[in-house]
Amino acid sequence: MVVYDRYYEMPATVADIRGPLVRLTRPTGLTWHSRCAAVRPATDYERRQLRAIGELHRQRQRGALTATPTEPTERNRACGTR
Repeated sequence: MVVYDRYYEMPATVADIRGPLVRLTRPTGLTWHSRCAAVRPATDYERRQLRAIGELHRQRQRGALTATPTEPTERNRACGTR
């Protein structure tokens, strides 16, 4: 079940419920505990957000979206920023 944790302000999947605590996970491997009262069912938007994060994480794990340094552009050189 996908829920939204109001304390951490993130959507997550319920992994386990133990008394007043729920264990939540994200596709990136992040896991944490939160109070049941602090979570609510996720909206459609939050479900899509969680799916997108999972897809991005899978792509990065495969190396499809590796970060590459970029050369400073002419405009950035003039401003003194990269």
